[in-house]
Amino acid sequence: MLPGKVPPDILKKIVFSHLGVLDPSVLLGPRLGEDASLIQIGDKVIVVSTDPITGSVEDIGWLVVHVNANDIATFGVAPRWLLVSIMLPSGYKPLELAKIMKQIDEASRELGIAVVGGHSEVTERIDQPIIVGFMMGATEKDNYVTASGARTGDAILLTKTVAIEGTAILATDGYATLSKSISVDVIRKGRKLREQISVVKDGVVAFATGHVHAMHDPTEGGLAGGIYELCDASHVGFEIRSDDIPIGSPTKRICETLEINPLELISSGSMIVSCAAENANEVIRALESEGIAATRIGTIVSDPDHRKILISGSLVDMPRPKSDALWTALKKVTPS
Repeated sequence: MLPGKVPPDILKKIVFSHLGVLDPSVLLGPRLGEDASLIQIGDKVIVVSTDPITGSVEDIGWLVVHVNANDIATFGVAPRWLLVSIMLPSGYKPLELAKIMKQIDEASRELGIAVVGGHSEVTERIDQPIIVGFMMGATEKDNYVTASGARTGDAILLTKTVAIEGTAILATDGYATLSKSISVDVIRKGRKLREQISVVKDGVVAFATGHVHAMHDPTEGGLAGGIYELCDASHVGFEIRSDDIPIGSPTKRICETLEINPLELISSGSMIVSCAAENANEVIRALESEGIAATRIGTIVSDPDHRKILISGSLVDMPRPKSDALWTALKKVTPS
């Protein structure tokens, strides 16, 4: 298998077939395209999700909070509690751990999240820190949306721009290499994109309009992978328009330099929203009123095998990414 997410066919055959006992309290368990699970406790529903940070070093603590919080927000729910497992390479210094914890603390305070537990250890089995987060939120029964609710004819909206997280990681961890061919100003703008990685407000504001049928956080595999996953969950297809996809100038410049596809670069920071077409402008206005840019990029279609992108007037197949472009890019910008 290539670096990144385990392919869908292997997930279905090997992972999803070994899930322990059936529990009626589990309203939504592991499924393709879903960002979290739902567990009913009395009249409350707990939204739970877990995600690791493996591609970044500099902002690893900050990212583990936001990436896990984003998964909860795809349900239209605010994140509240976080557990963190921190694994450090042998020889890691206390001051370096303090930097990670300061990032976790600052990001959690920013989103109103309590860090309620976790684990930490030093191991000789890794050569850079790896952090795994476990995030939870709570809501009322039926007061949420999932990735499986997209409907034929829905408008596909995208908040902000593509490849926000990937650009920030490459501009930060690859600064020394990129600065040889890209202006420092562009790289700094790329690094500042880290400030846009949260989609908590995106998800909560969009859901509050009452017109959203499905949402998904495009992480590994970027926008291309994210749209595939949402359509996997909803058993539908899509048509998107290349010219309408917002790509920031730092992202475009860095991706051109590294010869990678920005649509396949990890995109935490944007939210894919599937909503009733007649209400798309209302959802966009609600997001923009909160300072969140939103763009209509395509349409949901009924055929699950119809997954197309319009490029220069031609409607062509849009392939599912085999791996996130970040892994190829990191090899080019960081020492081996």
